[in-house]
Amino acid sequence: MRRTVLPNGLTVVSETMASSRTFCVGIYAGVGSRHESAARHGASHFLEHVLFKGTRRRTPEQISAAVESRGGELNAYTTKEYTCFYARVLAADGDLATDVLTDMVTASRVRTADVDAERAVILDEIAMHADDPGEVVAEQVADAMFAGSGLGKMVIGSPASIEGMSRDTVVRHWRQHYRPDALVVAAAGDVDHDRLVEQATALDAMAPTGPAPRPSAPTPPEGVTGLVVTRRRVEQVQAVLGYRSAGLFDDRRYASGLLSVVLGGGMASRLFVEVRERRGLTYGIDAGETTYSDAGMWSVEFACAPERLSAILDVVRGQLEQVAEHGVTATELADAKSQMRGQTVLSYEGPSSRMGRLGTNALLSDDRSLEHVLSRYDAVTPAELQAEAARLFGQRPTLGLVGPRVPAAVTRAWG
Repeated sequence: MRRTVLPNGLTVVSETMASSRTFCVGIYAGVGSRHESAARHGASHFLEHVLFKGTRRRTPEQISAAVESRGGELNAYTTKEYTCFYARVLAADGDLATDVLTDMVTASRVRTADVDAERAVILDEIAMHADDPGEVVAEQVADAMFAGSGLGKMVIGSPASIEGMSRDTVVRHWRQHYRPDALVVAAAGDVDHDRLVEQATALDAMAPTGPAPRPSAPTPPEGVTGLVVTRRRVEQVQAVLGYRSAGLFDDRRYASGLLSVVLGGGMASRLFVEVRERRGLTYGIDAGETTYSDAGMWSVEFACAPERLSAILDVVRGQLEQVAEHGVTATELADAKSQMRGQTVLSYEGPSSRMGRLGTNALLSDDRSLEHVLSRYDAVTPAELQAEAARLFGQRPTLGLVGPRVPAAVTRAWG
């Protein structure tokens, strides 16, 4: 692995994989929906769209064809904390992929007509998400749990904010946030680091306009708890039971991650066995974490017929309380550590995933190695796991539901 910081603050990180025949490169910008004002809600995602709409050197069709004609992949995504533009190509096309991404980020035209065209596309995307009960329930729980924080905002914006988004607003957002010291170029595979640094000088030369963005406000320690419901004329109830959990740099997250494996990390997990296998109450049930730099959410997710909702919640609550009071068995903890190690290592085997890890780690100033993370999971003790369970499940949770009706027993117990 190599790391270079250019004169204006741009960071270039790379990992050469000797046996790889591919080249994966990403440009990461340290801005997402949590950094947006009300007037700019959705601007980071909007900008992600319009930077594909043409530069002074390439039309929109030429941007995509340059990479796709070589059999490569070109795409982008926006999260609550950062935005990424990336390409995956054969090693021989690495210079081309880096040039296309750099051209987009530095020299896009961002014409009014393009902004208007993408406005319609994004409004359609919002409608698509609104038609998915699983998406709706996840967003409403995040909105409640992180109330008063940018982490509660939808990444894609709202219909009102996107309707009001002007070309000038998008350009100001671009020029203010895409500063060299807030950008990272990451690459993995068959990489020539020195050549990558040479190509990155154009990004380091970007001249930001306007004042430097203020750091995002820290996430409040508590949000809205209790029952949040959206009525929909669908057959099933989509449910998310959420608890506030540790952020990325908090050592407690190793124990909470193992708890998600023990309780809902596959078909051998406690919740799957108790809810699906023994009682047949739902097709599937999962537990997992969503982690941000300074906060997180530990959640249980499932869908079921309305009349089974109360029974499932009783089983879930019973299992969570049992782990908080009595911990887990030595076998469960050992199996969870083994499963976590396998999943983590497998997820970082390819050039794309290694590029992603390099980019996000550099952007978030996370200097922990993969070996350190794995060793910290291995070091979690039964007492540490039980203490984290007691802390997590001792909170009043947020229960989000999207469905045709809520049984009275659920309203009484969780409202």
